Amino acid sequence: MKEIRRQIKEREFHKVYLLTGDESYLILQAKQLLLHALVADGDEMNYAVFEESKVDLQQLRELSQTFPLFAEKRVILLDRTGILKSGKEAFLDILNKLPDTTCMILVEPEADKRTKIYKWIKKNGYVGEFLKKDQTEKVLMRWVAALLAKEKKKIRESDVRLFLERVGDDMFQIKNETDKLISYVGERPEIIREDIEAITSGEVQNKIFDLVAAIAEGDKRRALAYYDDLILLKEPPMRILFLIVRQYRILLLISNMRNLHKPDKDIAQAAGIPVFAIRKNASQLRGYTLAMLEHCIASCIQVEEEIKTGRIGDQIGVETLIVGLSERIAP
Repeated sequence: MKEIRRQIKEREFHKVYLLTGDESYLILQAKQLLLHALVADGDEMNYAVFEESKVDLQQLRELSQTFPLFAEKRVILLDRTGILKSGKEAFLDILNKLPDTTCMILVEPEADKRTKIYKWIKKNGYVGEFLKKDQTEKVLMRWVAALLAKEKKKIRESDVRLFLERVGDDMFQIKNETDKLISYVGERPEIIREDIEAITSGEVQNKIFDLVAAIAEGDKRRALAYYDDLILLKEPPMRILFLIVRQYRILLLISNMRNLHKPDKDIAQAAGIPVFAIRKNASQLRGYTLAMLEHCIASCIQVEEEIKTGRIGDQIGVETLIVGLSERIAP
């Protein structure tokens, strides 16, 4: 983001930008920054968009070769079109013939770095790679503090950490919850723990975490209460089941890798969660043995099969699973 901001400030634009990675919030921010800098408000003559559809390469070729009218650049946005995979030699030929007056912005969550197209853009254009693994706890804490500082709000470091533990690592979610916090405290300059607990109570992943914790304690009443909360939040039972299985698999992976003395960085990468989330998940392992985790996963898979084959309804199936696991694990 710093490099893109520098290019915008100094008006040093590349002919081609590739914005890629699994951190969709930062990709969106980068895309909007570039479009705001390159396209005048209301200018439809010099701006073309291709979104999530097959691209007509001949049309793209003609647009890319057309000089802008009363503007510095003609801008073409290719947003999740899959052209890096489908365009091949024809698209590479278009890139090679781009005039200096055309700027092409490609947004692709996944990009194969071995392809000729990727290598061409890396050499002749600009690749912005935005990855969740780079958004460490410290990075996200600084970002939240900066968002709050813009609104002249203060927060303690321990409370920022609590905030992230409750809302997760999704930057869209973090931004939304930060905005809610700012509105909630009004003119008050400091955000405290009670504000965070009041605002962030409805986050789905936290309820899944609490549900699994309640099962570990054999507290089926509390586990079912979390399940009911998720249903009220309009979460489909099959998605709830998927998230429960995912949580158990994360716990099983953490347990196995810690037994092998693997560093948290490697565990986080294998589990697909940020490093700072390892601490919270590992704390839940105190309620489970390896045998329990394997049993829970097997039970979830069995219920999923019964639901998919029509032997039981999805809502009652997941509810029965939660009760059964809680009774089996109850001390």
